[in-house]
Amino acid sequence: MYKYTSTLLVILSLVYAIELSAEPEAVVNVVVDMTKEGRALTHPTSEHPVYYLPIIGGYKELGEVVAGQKEPEKKPIIHGLAVELAKQGYFVVSKKNSNPDIIISIHWGSMNPQVVDLGMPDDPSSKMMMNRPQMLGLVAGNTLGNIGLDFEREEIIQATDDDRYFVVLSAYDFKVYQKSHKKVLLWQAKMSIPSNHVTMDEVIPALIKAGGPMFGRETIRPQQLILPLTPEGKVEVGTPTVKDYQDAPETKKSK
Repeated sequence: MYKYTSTLLVILSLVYAIELSAEPEAVVNVVVDMTKEGRALTHPTSEHPVYYLPIIGGYKELGEVVAGQKEPEKKPIIHGLAVELAKQGYFVVSKKNSNPDIIISIHWGSMNPQVVDLGMPDDPSSKMMMNRPQMLGLVAGNTLGNIGLDFEREEIIQATDDDRYFVVLSAYDFKVYQKSHKKVLLWQAKMSIPSNHVTMDEVIPALIKAGGPMFGRETIRPQQLILPLTPEGKVEVGTPTVKDYQDAPETKKSK
């Protein structure tokens, strides 16, 4: 009996040691929806760039409001996005190139599930998430129908139960807007991450870094990219690893 107990204690100790040594991770969700007008355009390159007029929509709190949420600084967000957009051939208009091709509207903030209790304690379905479509749009966009495996679909749907931080870029056709004041969406990039144990200041650089290679490129399925967390809970902005069952961008290597 003592022998088996000792063996069990050794196994449990090894499992516990492995769990302690495992590097904590954060999963960044990235999805880029593209319209038929956006698909008709050629993706920019350094030789043939696209110039954009930035519209800073700024900070938003959507869904259930969480007390004590600190609004992040604006300048580092705008600068970080400009750097990642430039890597994809998108450049801000300037005196030298003052004619924009597109408008890019930029928002960031938090989106939390808004749950209403209908007052039936014995019925789990009496609690309804009122903003489920908005949460699903953030994590899956228009791609949910492309996911065939049930467990993948379930994992994405479960992500809508998390309080999330996000950065969203929406690209519109400038020439159409200038001519008719009509907003024609070309593409929309949505990056989000669960907000538990991290602050918005800590994770927004990681959201921008993870989404950068996919700006202006349609994702057939949601991308889930893994970034390491420091012991303090801060997300390290390194090279993200694409989760193995999702489609990886060309510049990344699947896990």
